[in-house]
Amino acid sequence: MTIAVCVGVLTLATAGGAAASHGRPCGPGVMASGVGSLGTPWTLKSKHDDDGPGGIFVVGEEFEINTRVVGEVWTITFADNGKVFFTGTDVATATGIRELHPTPNQPGVTQHMTVHAVDQATGEVIDGSVDVAPVPACGG
Repeated sequence: MTIAVCVGVLTLATAGGAAASHGRPCGPGVMASGVGSLGTPWTLKSKHDDDGPGGIFVVGEEFEINTRVVGEVWTITFADNGKVFFTGTDVATATGIRELHPTPNQPGVTQHMTVHAVDQATGEVIDGSVDVAPVPACGG
């Protein structure tokens, strides 16, 4: 049995003043990007936000697969510190795939946000992660 391993290089970067320019109290976002086990480019972004249900603080996770193959079917799983909070199957459009989901903020804890995606036809695997540090202004 072989296991496909993502060989993409992760690049972490902060969003700089983008959050501050909108008056958001929740700090900058983080981003990682790379390629899947068969070379498909992807991007993962995450940040604290104060727009959860009822105004609760959340950490949002946004994932994009930059495939241009219309009709590809990918199964995608998001997790926060190992706890899965979203699993779904997407069919690629001409612009690729984009998933965006929040999970509750964990005050005082760095949240290790991960994504795992598998192309159902080719078996290509994408694994990415970012660490979102606690932000005092967002209950952290």
